[in-house]
Amino acid sequence: MLILRILPLSLALSALGCGNVNNSLSPSAVSGAYEFVISSNVTGGVTLVETNLSASGNQMSASGPAQVQILTFEKKTWYVNGVCAGSTPGQNSISASLNANNVDVTFNEGGYRLPAQGVITGTQITGNYSIAGSSCPDLTGSPSSVPPIPPGVDQGGFVGSEVPSLAGTFSGTLNLPDGTDNAAFILTENSDQSLNVTATLTGAVDNGTFTFTGSAVGNIMFVTGTVNGQALSLFGYFDHAGTYTGFPNSLLIFNYGTLSDAGLLLGQ
Repeated sequence: MLILRILPLSLALSALGCGNVNNSLSPSAVSGAYEFVISSNVTGGVTLVETNLSASGNQMSASGPAQVQILTFEKKTWYVNGVCAGSTPGQNSISASLNANNVDVTFNEGGYRLPAQGVITGTQITGNYSIAGSSCPDLTGSPSSVPPIPPGVDQGGFVGSEVPSLAGTFSGTLNLPDGTDNAAFILTENSDQSLNVTATLTGAVDNGTFTFTGSAVGNIMFVTGTVNGQALSLFGYFDHAGTYTGFPNSLLIFNYGTLSDAGLLLGQ
């Protein structure tokens, strides 16, 4: 689980009018679709925390699969729900409170916690974190490091940024339960961040157009539907810049039932 404690947020002070009168701009809570990229200096892994934040006054929050999804990329392997998925995988939450220039944020990833400190500039949040004594099984330590890193220790940095709506047309090849299919997906995100996916599949068994519904969570597509009478849940990561897939505007698809990589669809 990830807990981010974001401290001093610096906002500009502007001197308006004449004389020595200064007006301070008050910081405000951020809301909307966000991606937090958390990079570990110990494991080399990158954890993507995708969220739909809601703000009310100085409070920010998000809870449940429709509002918080987590994906880790470590040692060339993807981990749906994170490399430390916790006792309740996929059941994540975020809560935050803003006080003057300080904000306390708690990221809950299945029970694992990560404290951090950061600064906000406009709508972007950046900072560093460190943790000791974590029970995450991924943090095995590094005795050969100088100085040695004991188990349960991690440190690194993070960046939180707004992301655009999740929509578009994507096509490619997917490995689905009934075999390998040519796939064309049309994604439509609604104003309430619900997501509709029209999937046209062509394969040995799967032939036709199928509808999936669910949520757009930051850069994550999380939808369910039925293909030839079989229920299927799909988890997709939209890589806008091609940072992880090597292809800009690509959609990396996972079968959520098996947590396995199903294939890559490219934006059209």
